[in-house]
Amino acid sequence: MNQDKKVGIYLRLSKEDETKGESGSISNQRLILLDYIKKNHLEYVDEYVDDGVSGTTFERTGFQRMMKDIEKKRINMVITKDTSRLGRDHIEFGYYVEKYFPEHGVRYVAVSENIDTESNYNDMLLFKSAYNDMYVKDISNKIRASLNIKKQHGEFVGAYAPYGYTKSKEDKHKLLIDEEAALVVKEIYKLFLRGYSISRIAQTLSKENILIPSIYKNMNHRTKTCFFYEWNTKTISDILTNPTYMGSLTQGRNKKINYKSKKRIHVPKDKWITKENSCPAIIDKITFNMVQELYQKNKYRKKDNSQNKYLLKGLVYCKECNHRIGFRKVSRKNKNGEIIDKYYGNCNNYLKHKSYHVCTPHSISYQELENLVLSNLHQKVSLLDKNKVIARLKDLCQTKNKEEIEKKLNFLKRKLEISKKKMEHLYEDKISELIDKDFYLQMKNKIINETENTQEELTNLKKELTYLKNIPWDNYLTDILNRKKTNLYLIESLIDKITLSEDNNICIYYRIRE
Repeated sequence: MNQDKKVGIYLRLSKEDETKGESGSISNQRLILLDYIKKNHLEYVDEYVDDGVSGTTFERTGFQRMMKDIEKKRINMVITKDTSRLGRDHIEFGYYVEKYFPEHGVRYVAVSENIDTESNYNDMLLFKSAYNDMYVKDISNKIRASLNIKKQHGEFVGAYAPYGYTKSKEDKHKLLIDEEAALVVKEIYKLFLRGYSISRIAQTLSKENILIPSIYKNMNHRTKTCFFYEWNTKTISDILTNPTYMGSLTQGRNKKINYKSKKRIHVPKDKWITKENSCPAIIDKITFNMVQELYQKNKYRKKDNSQNKYLLKGLVYCKECNHRIGFRKVSRKNKNGEIIDKYYGNCNNYLKHKSYHVCTPHSISYQELENLVLSNLHQKVSLLDKNKVIARLKDLCQTKNKEEIEKKLNFLKRKLEISKKKMEHLYEDKISELIDKDFYLQMKNKIINETENTQEELTNLKKELTYLKNIPWDNYLTDILNRKKTNLYLIESLIDKITLSEDNNICIYYRIRE
């Protein structure tokens, strides 16, 4: 009776448990699943493996290949060792098991947990997936707490030592000075105290062909890049402000947003974990403190308060290398001694990599460029049917935002569906006396809060859609026809891009046509 079931087995192991090659745990999962197929007389089709990939994301190579085979109807049954192998994000897990698999006629089985969506569907399945999610969060919190204790005791816990240091072979939690890189760190501090700006220090090190830190620490790994010596200002800033260099080991200067995301954010200085005299100093404390004082003065210099807004920002490209043309202010004195601010554009690729001669300056006055573009735009719009232009703009606006908005809407609707299903299961479990009243109320309030937050997001998204449908295109176009200053949003809607050649030949590519 199972001959019509075409099975795909899914095997996954977290990176934390990964060993060289395919791990033993993957092999164990395979044996269990193949044995299940044999005993139940199922038709084995293929296996899908993600070895060393976290269950908190569903963007996995093996998993996505399995989804494609489901779409092609190559398989109609998925087997895993347990629910956590399929995934640990309870929202995404619920979507696949509760919605995607049923809609595609896919039967799902978690062998070791005796879960089968066809014959003995477990009403606690969503709570089990929530537990899997909570397990990852709990493990993440415990690891973070353990690492923080080590940091507070002055033990280094990073994967790589800060530039200028190396990890001791006898004790990986201790730092030793890397004499070669330490000379570069000392030179950076020396140049800064001599009055060099951060960007000038970066240019100096680049010209001297000094390997950047990321390449220096991986120089034996054959890292593929052509910019071995192209130092950036952020790297210089990080070195100049890191107390580790005066012997006060400082960790936790940035962190991941949460246990599900790899994105890192900067941590406020008062949250850094610093332990004095816990590593050898490359820079003496007097020098370090002098640099910090000078750095703060430079940091809070008077900013450019110009209200000039670049209408063409992000739209102008270098015709030769296809990189963006960046605009910046240049202040000069006229004959009367008055400071005059002018704005010029240059190829960003040229400015960033001058020493490599990858492109040419493409210098142009921003105001002249803007005047020329607006004049051309006025001429273009005046020749077109205003109503047709407005209709086209509305269509472009919807097309531009459609994919992103649909993705958000689908995700929020999916969350609401899952919350509703969870509430139904919860109530059934209460009636069946599988859970007590306190647990029921606790989980009920949690689900209600989740639902209210999701509904609020959905409402805000609908407001955004309403705004997009009611943008005053008519007023915007009237401003152009009357040669008034227009706005950035309209410019981006009308113009796809602008190219600038070295001989200042300008080409405008419009989104609207006759």
